[in-house]
Amino acid sequence: MSKSISLSISPLCYKQLLKVSGAILFAPDRIEESEYKAIINKLTKQSDISTKALTKIVNDWWLDNVPYITLNQLYLPGLNVRLYKSKFRKSGKNIKPLNFDEQGAVYYRYRDTSNQKLLTKKLGAFAPHTFKVMIDTVKKLKASNELGINLLSEQMQGNKANVTTITLNEFLYGPFLEKKIEENPKTADKKVKVVTRNFSKLLNLNVNEINADKIRSWLKTKERKLTQRQINAGESRWVLKPSTLKEAVCTIRSCLQLAKEQGVITDHDLYTLPRFKMDNEIIRYLSEQEELRLYKAINKRNLTKLEQRTSTIAHRTERNLPAPQQLNDCEFADHVTPFIILFKETGIRPGTLMNSRWTDVDFESRFFRIRKSIDKRALANFVPLNDLAFATLKEWRKHHIHEQCLSSIDKKVDAWLFPSPRTPSQQLTTIKTAWRRLIKKASIENFRFYDLRHDFASKIMMRTGNIYLVSHLLNHRQIETTKRYAHLMDKSKLLAVQTLDSCRQKGALPEFLK
Repeated sequence: MSKSISLSISPLCYKQLLKVSGAILFAPDRIEESEYKAIINKLTKQSDISTKALTKIVNDWWLDNVPYITLNQLYLPGLNVRLYKSKFRKSGKNIKPLNFDEQGAVYYRYRDTSNQKLLTKKLGAFAPHTFKVMIDTVKKLKASNELGINLLSEQMQGNKANVTTITLNEFLYGPFLEKKIEENPKTADKKVKVVTRNFSKLLNLNVNEINADKIRSWLKTKERKLTQRQINAGESRWVLKPSTLKEAVCTIRSCLQLAKEQGVITDHDLYTLPRFKMDNEIIRYLSEQEELRLYKAINKRNLTKLEQRTSTIAHRTERNLPAPQQLNDCEFADHVTPFIILFKETGIRPGTLMNSRWTDVDFESRFFRIRKSIDKRALANFVPLNDLAFATLKEWRKHHIHEQCLSSIDKKVDAWLFPSPRTPSQQLTTIKTAWRRLIKKASIENFRFYDLRHDFASKIMMRTGNIYLVSHLLNHRQIETTKRYAHLMDKSKLLAVQTLDSCRQKGALPEFLK
């Protein structure tokens, strides 16, 4: 499906586009039917797309299924505006820009007559009231390609000359966010928040004012005062985890590196900062007894939920009140049990599972498809399903929530694997509350929900000893990431120390072992 809309971009037309987009997303009845149809007809006629296609484009954009919407300027080929969802917010039943002077980015694509290459130049930020200036620049470019290239080059150089006055906050929500959206839309917003959360005092500084000394001053505020005993015991000198500090420093460093590449600054010295030494984290996986207790807690919760539902149906039926649907066909009361089982038996990241659809499950070949667009590392993969995972998916497909999901969406192929229980047309976003209660009932200490992925990897490593196989199943980009599990397959060390037992004299034992 195209994510482009062609129209004559003017302040009025743009205002109408936002108005009808808000109506499509939140409340179609808030605009008079005649006005709504008039705007829709105007947009669809100019873009040569159907009303259904326009609705799909707007919905996909707001749900982050596409990185941006492209508005192509009619009668001026090559000139377009990219609208990013991150630049807008929901205000009541409307869509409002976060910054009226920067609602997107303007690009121009043209062919260089000197070498016949297609070039794409960013003209600047998009604002409806200043867009006419961009149109005039492009008209000059089209009138004389050589002159236009010089004009465009001068404008780009002018931007670079003045861009040193841009603050870190402006750069973060502008070029940096756009770059990260292009790389991976799923993690772009998180990258920006890492910087804003950790370096809030630097946000109003110009980008060229940020240096290694300021970051070192920030690091000083995160240090702990340790006694000599604590130092000898190897306790961390940091208030935060080293991994958290590393993420913060690396992210702001990548931000300044991008500023350097774009000519915003000439150079930076953040590469002189010390590197954080990362201790290998303890890999936590379930013991046999813990696994039994976990499944016991899961089964008990599921049975209780089914009994409660049956009781509620009987209670409301007796009083002639609307009752929830019976679950005669499905053994699962809700999404919690199948989600935990599938996560534990496949090792697929929770975020990937939540954004998966039924079309990602191949029941015939017994494979689960991980799409590049929803994977954390933007890697496609196929994960085989064992008997438990396969049976769980077959049973979960019988649940009535999938009928509700299908009735609230346009196409069957868009059906979510785990629809939200409150809004079946949307995907599930979390099961943290249910997990906390389950882990407490099972009396399992120091075990996070994400540790189920470590449990999956650890047990396969112990049974196969194949680190490359585990890396592929976990969908890791680099084998280095998987090496944290390598110690689980190294039996040579155990055999080495056991040789001391075989050569020990009978009398050379402590009293309690004699």
